[in-house]
Amino acid sequence: MFIYSLITALLFLNPLLGLWGKALKNRNAARAFLAENVLRYVTGVIVSFFIFYVGLIDFTWHGILNSFAVIIILNLILSATASFYYYDRKVTWSNRAAFTLGCLAAVGMAYMWLIYPMQTASDRHALPQAETEVEVMESADEENIRVVPYGNARYRSEIVFGDLDNSARYHLGESSIQTIDDELFWVSPIEFDGFFRWLTTDHVPGYIKISAEDPNDQAELVSEYEMSYVPSAYFGSNAKRMVRQEHEDIIIVSESFEPDDDGHPYYVFSYGYYEFFRHGNKADGVVVLDAVTGEMERYSLEDMPEFIDQGVAEQTALNYATWYGQYGGGFINRFIGRDGVTEPRRDEMIGVFGAEREMYWFVDHERPRGSGNTMVGFSMVNARTGEMTYYGGQEARGILNGNAARDRVDRAFERERWVGTQPVLYSIYGQYTWVVPVVDRNNGFQKIALVHADSGRVVSADSRREVFNEYQNLLATGLDPDMDIPTDLADEVEETLTVERVTQSTDEGGTIVMILFEERNQIFTVPVNRSQLALFIEPGDELLVEYIDTGENMIAIQNYSNLSLNR
Repeated sequence: MFIYSLITALLFLNPLLGLWGKALKNRNAARAFLAENVLRYVTGVIVSFFIFYVGLIDFTWHGILNSFAVIIILNLILSATASFYYYDRKVTWSNRAAFTLGCLAAVGMAYMWLIYPMQTASDRHALPQAETEVEVMESADEENIRVVPYGNARYRSEIVFGDLDNSARYHLGESSIQTIDDELFWVSPIEFDGFFRWLTTDHVPGYIKISAEDPNDQAELVSEYEMSYVPSAYFGSNAKRMVRQEHEDIIIVSESFEPDDDGHPYYVFSYGYYEFFRHGNKADGVVVLDAVTGEMERYSLEDMPEFIDQGVAEQTALNYATWYGQYGGGFINRFIGRDGVTEPRRDEMIGVFGAEREMYWFVDHERPRGSGNTMVGFSMVNARTGEMTYYGGQEARGILNGNAARDRVDRAFERERWVGTQPVLYSIYGQYTWVVPVVDRNNGFQKIALVHADSGRVVSADSRREVFNEYQNLLATGLDPDMDIPTDLADEVEETLTVERVTQSTDEGGTIVMILFEERNQIFTVPVNRSQLALFIEPGDELLVEYIDTGENMIAIQNYSNLSLNR
């Protein structure tokens, strides 16, 4: 970086060649002129070092030009003006050339910064190579749906953080959601709290993780790793500076903290490249830094380790969704005709996990200037591959947006003074459904709510299993008869079955009795908190059961009667 600073500091020297020639011929003038340029050069070294070392810009021609353009323009114009008033008192070829170059450079950079992005609007619309999907997206698995919201996870993580010895030396880094050993967790790295705390401490004591699947799980401090190379460290131990020194040419977009499946901590730096000067960033790969040893490795998106969830940065995914929605008809159409224009409803995306436990960045779209309580579609960007799908079919248009879904939940719990938070849209049993965790005013978890995105109907329960069972019942029996409900959900069954095997399991909702019936290959479940008599079901018992046949491997029994006990 220091070599680059020495070279770019030359841009601060007086650019008028005519003055250099005159100064070298006149000894008295030469001393003052050379002293001025020595001062200019020293100033240039300091400013350049600050830009490279602190700003950590990429060492590409367009990165350097973008960072030093204003300096070059001001040096040319001001030097030419100063030459006229303080040296020549007349217009010479030297100051005329410098002033002209400065003005041309100003016009050129204004074009690249202001006009060129307008001209490339349609190209940026096509940059994500997004697929438009009109069918309902694939139904989510119950196990892949996160139910612990960010605020609740953060609140409980901060409690554990406050119990640290010398916690005033550190602060809790940004929490993010990811998979660790096939389970969803919120993870929060511990960071140094300022320069002087870093000077007196050689490492941070680890990170905090908490389940995103189980609301009853407790936050856990993972303290067996001494993390020395983190973004809040300084000088050579700063994680981003280490990556920049090793990989000078990449465009670093963001970093994420991601432990592997064994819990070992890494920082993942997502990088890309610009298609159009300094805009139109496209995801390209990651640099993975070991927070304990400082070792790093660079990967393309195709070759990333399996444990990495956020190969594509949130900001890149948001850019994809924004460009795709706003610029389908070009730049002018966005402001005048607005044919087909949509906009992300917020300036952030939410991480959700699909059927294969791959992470996607999600955001719902609305018409320009807002569309009330409904959406016009939504974007899903694969956080490992960068592939984008825009769901804008008839099934996605006109359904409740995230704000409206949260308002429905707020009204449902108005008496308790609980509120919905961080709504996320899924397809559940073929129906677009908002999953909305319900919390109290202190971010304490209370319930899980599911909001049918078309009708606005709300069901809630204490656990995922219970709320899914309630939602099945709602879809089969509780919606308007004119609603288009899948036939498998409307298939209510009542029959007498013989128990072949029975066992019990425990999840966040309590104890569940799981039953295999003779000549059936599906698992039927009964929560004990609904019927304690379920604990006495034995092989050979005959049960009269009522259930909704969803075709899934696991089916919730709505009502049952143990005929063997009644004899």
